[in-house]
Amino acid sequence: MRNISEGLKSHLSSGATTLCWLWKVTRRDGIVLGFTDHDKSLVVDGVTYEMSSSLIPSDTDNRLGFAADNGTVQGVFDSARITAVDIRAGLYENAVIDSYRVNWRLPEQLIHMSTGRLGTIRQSGDSFEAEWTGQSVLLERSTGRVFSKLCDATFGDSRCGLNASDFTDGTICPRSYEACQNQFDNTLNFRGFPFLLGDDALQAAPQIGALRDGSSRYK
Repeated sequence: MRNISEGLKSHLSSGATTLCWLWKVTRRDGIVLGFTDHDKSLVVDGVTYEMSSSLIPSDTDNRLGFAADNGTVQGVFDSARITAVDIRAGLYENAVIDSYRVNWRLPEQLIHMSTGRLGTIRQSGDSFEAEWTGQSVLLERSTGRVFSKLCDATFGDSRCGLNASDFTDGTICPRSYEACQNQFDNTLNFRGFPFLLGDDALQAAPQIGALRDGSSRYK
């Protein structure tokens, strides 16, 4: 439930409102940008929300419970605000976007509507469209390591230990233990679990002559 101030409640019940939207974008580098659909710029809580076509939220889908909200924002590149260079540099990836409704005559009368994060950004000429998702999407992310027979390091990174420039262009690591051993001679840095038991072991039937003394299956 949203907390609405008494002043805003009174304004909403007046029958004639002076409301507009505010959108605050917090980039990965900490830069905060403010936008509004009002015909004049507004300053609210120390943030300047500029009248601009740089950012215009479009379709939204708000859901109950833990289902992830989602929507899109559209806009045009503005050399002073949102630039194609900054987008290509990844400064807007996973940026936080907060939306508000505010009485532009009395900016202290505002209500926070939603918080989301920017996702995939598509560029077309001088315009762009970005997906956004609600905070609940964070609950769907895997955290920690994934236990798998495959290596979870990136070829050539510090965990891998190899220098990708030492290999021919286009070299691809299949992330398997066999490749790490035979192709790269790098098993000491293998970041997977090659001897994990899978469904094949669970379903395997005893074989005549097979050793079943509880010792390692891999000698």
